[in-house]
Amino acid sequence: MLLNRNIKIFHSNYRKLNSKWTCIICIRTKSSVKPNTKTYSNTILFPKTDFPARSSADKDEIQKKAKFSQLYNWQREHLNGPEFVLHDGPPYANGDLHMGHAVNKIIKDINNRSQILQGNKVHYIPGWDCHGLPIEFKALKTKKTQDNEPSDPVKIRQIARKFALGTVERQKAAFESWGVMADWDEQCYLTLNKNYVQNQLRQFYKMYKSGLIYRALKPVYWSPSSKTALAEAELEYDPQFKSKEVYIKFGLDKLPEAAKSISGGKPISALVWTTTPWTLVANKAIAYNPNMMYCIVALSTRPEHFLVAKDQIEELKMVLRTEIEVLVEFEGKQLQDCTYRSELTNEILPFLEAGHVTKGKGTGLVHTAPAHGPDDFLVALKNNMTVECNVDELGRYTNLGPDFDGLHVLSQGQDAVIKKLQDSIIHQGTYIHSYPLDWRTKKPVIIRASHQWFIDTSVLKERALAALDKVAILPPSTAEQSRQGFRAQLEKRPYWCISRQRAWGVPIPVLYRGSDVIVDEAIIEQLCVLINENDADVWWTCNVKELLTESVIKKYNLDTQDVVKGKDIMDIWLDSGLSWQTLGDRKASLYSEGVDQLTGWFQASLLTSLALTGDAPYESIFVHGFVVDEKKRKMSKSIGNVIDPKTIIQGDKKHPAYGVDTLRWWVASHATQHSQIVISNKLLEECQNEVIRVRSILKYLLGVTSDMEEMDFNNKPILNYFDQYMIKECQEFVNQINNHYNNFRYNHVAQNILYFISNKISGLYCHCIKDRLYCSPKSSNERRSAQFVIHTILVSLSKALGPILPHLVEEAWQYHPLYDKPFYFTKEFSVSTSCDIDSSLMDTILDIKKDVCAMLKNENLKKYVVNLKVNSELYGKLIELNVSDGINDSVLCEIFELSAVNLISNGGKKWQIELVQSKNQQCLRCRKYNAVDDSDKCLRCEKAVALL
Repeated sequence: MLLNRNIKIFHSNYRKLNSKWTCIICIRTKSSVKPNTKTYSNTILFPKTDFPARSSADKDEIQKKAKFSQLYNWQREHLNGPEFVLHDGPPYANGDLHMGHAVNKIIKDINNRSQILQGNKVHYIPGWDCHGLPIEFKALKTKKTQDNEPSDPVKIRQIARKFALGTVERQKAAFESWGVMADWDEQCYLTLNKNYVQNQLRQFYKMYKSGLIYRALKPVYWSPSSKTALAEAELEYDPQFKSKEVYIKFGLDKLPEAAKSISGGKPISALVWTTTPWTLVANKAIAYNPNMMYCIVALSTRPEHFLVAKDQIEELKMVLRTEIEVLVEFEGKQLQDCTYRSELTNEILPFLEAGHVTKGKGTGLVHTAPAHGPDDFLVALKNNMTVECNVDELGRYTNLGPDFDGLHVLSQGQDAVIKKLQDSIIHQGTYIHSYPLDWRTKKPVIIRASHQWFIDTSVLKERALAALDKVAILPPSTAEQSRQGFRAQLEKRPYWCISRQRAWGVPIPVLYRGSDVIVDEAIIEQLCVLINENDADVWWTCNVKELLTESVIKKYNLDTQDVVKGKDIMDIWLDSGLSWQTLGDRKASLYSEGVDQLTGWFQASLLTSLALTGDAPYESIFVHGFVVDEKKRKMSKSIGNVIDPKTIIQGDKKHPAYGVDTLRWWVASHATQHSQIVISNKLLEECQNEVIRVRSILKYLLGVTSDMEEMDFNNKPILNYFDQYMIKECQEFVNQINNHYNNFRYNHVAQNILYFISNKISGLYCHCIKDRLYCSPKSSNERRSAQFVIHTILVSLSKALGPILPHLVEEAWQYHPLYDKPFYFTKEFSVSTSCDIDSSLMDTILDIKKDVCAMLKNENLKKYVVNLKVNSELYGKLIELNVSDGINDSVLCEIFELSAVNLISNGGKKWQIELVQSKNQQCLRCRKYNAVDDSDKCLRCEKAVALL
């Protein structure tokens, strides 16, 4: 609608957006008086604060002044709310920090700080996993530059310990710089500490005594490159690994009954497929499924006949590129008691039934090497077969004769086997599939039978699954997927190999006398005494006699000359899996780690806790994703996309310095809702801009309250409807924010904060009350009430921001007019806590204002008076908000930003609006059109100026 001066325009049937009612809007325009040039700017009470618009403060100084290092112990002593126990999953002390560490630690810190601001006491003891192959490798690698790699286990342990402790100190300093709250000086647990090692030795014995820990010869994942057994959690998989595949024949010795009817006298061979030809030297049986159908077939390209599963024939036609004729078919159970002849040893070997033989890839007959496969091993166990391993710790053949001994099984050894069996191989190719690698050396592992120590997880399985059902898994968006993955790992894990053939770790406290295994509580207690007197290296430095008390020698009738100490150490997952014991009698409210810990720490903790206490160690687990770049590629040094958190904070030659506030805001905004957490310069710039917006509003709020004195905070002013509405909005905002925090929806926290700033603080309250803030007398109730509400907004916003941006909040709080202690140490704030008003009325008021603004478009609202006709119901609600003392505006005037509001009850439609330009002159101080005739100021401004 075009507005022309001196023209009266009537516009009817203006239909408000999303409204079912019609508003009649009339606008009268009239020429305004010429503006006066006199200024009163020096009398305006503008916001004033020294808080900078851009952060230039040293974050270390902020942390020092805000007592970051003292907060943990302070809240333990002064807060009385329910205790929230977040148990820290120990990061490896094996190198520099990466973005995964930043995500993990900051998520935990956001949770802990949100609990404190809700009055709850937090228990959080940070820890480090200090043992294991990753640290040993890193330590020895750094030592190699100066000397050859040491072989003495004590020397290795000394190097690894020094490396681990140095790494802990560097990581600790970084965590502190990120603002992570903890008692970093006195209350941290390290798995290399004497007391931790002693406890772990004792818990080992408890599980051994209960029958859960045992020693056996079993096939386990073995890393030739690391020369040790590995657990599932220590593997990573190459989805494009290339293996050599062969289809090999074994001549039948004793035929199935159905095959005897075939005429022609041609030999019959069992056809077997394998992707591990190197294991054929260990073949001891062929497995079959008694419930499948098998056939004797003829191949158009071969003179002999073959035994295969019926369901595999079509696939074999394509792989072998040959026609296949079925001569006879029969049930698999006919293969019972059948035998075949080994092509390498000429032994007569059996066919054995097995449940792991299924349809799919292959021939329906499975080559069985008990020393090199878990299913193979179980078949051998069931049939009382001897298990013999002819592969040493370096992955080389041994005790097989000159043709094979000393050859590495995955290279020359495999080639030698294929060459030896060339006449029996009817097809050879390359098979691309997912294959396990050593997570540190990135080299292929093998399955190799060796004497190892195990925890019998099959006994714990049902209890573990039942306990998991009672554990809350967060966040809800991925909870079901995480739970299914967790359950699948528990269900398929028959045992847990807990022994490692390395030096840097907790020793398995076992003595050997020949083939006898001695595990005794008295030996372990004596070892703990020696650790107290010396250090954890004592197992390697002491004489075996020092471990044997007289009672033990008599108990086992020992000759100390015949006894030797074991050389194995415990799996580091057992180290960290027992860390829940650092909590004492507490049960963790929460474990919070990355998705990879579903197969690692989450599982190790659950199993050990069930074994020792019968209960899960945690009430809930939070599973976050992993960091990727903008192309959603995993962070990798080989790709060159690894981002150091330190670089984000401080910048370098290629990257700007975003600061710790931006880093923490990025974590809150992006790290809790995605399984792939994207980081890029674009996202960091967006986060930085959002932090600047937050900083700007804090500066404004501080500026408004800067002249408040202690009495202004203690003497509560009279609040009008608009003030009370904003107080209630603050209450609902804080409640909503706390709900998001308590449910780990940190991205919603960030979004709600930005929405509240834009739509409630800047766009509504602060915009509408500027007149009384700047122009009302300094000590008037009108101004003090607005300041009081602004202070409530400041406190509410600080509570919402505090867990995510503690540096920013504490820096801002130092500019509070009554600052005497850090924000987090302030238990009570001078704010209003209850306002019981009808908030929906404000929605109606704002809807009316939308109509006014739509009609006036870019016109100055202060020039106009509104004649507002409303129905009787609405009139009864609004009339109280349109009361004025003749000096100050009514509430409706303030919200509408008009010179005056004339409220009329018409009993009809919802409302009708008539806008008329004010006949009054403009007040040169407040710029509203309400100046009295004989003055250039309004009555309110006359009074304000007179009081100066």
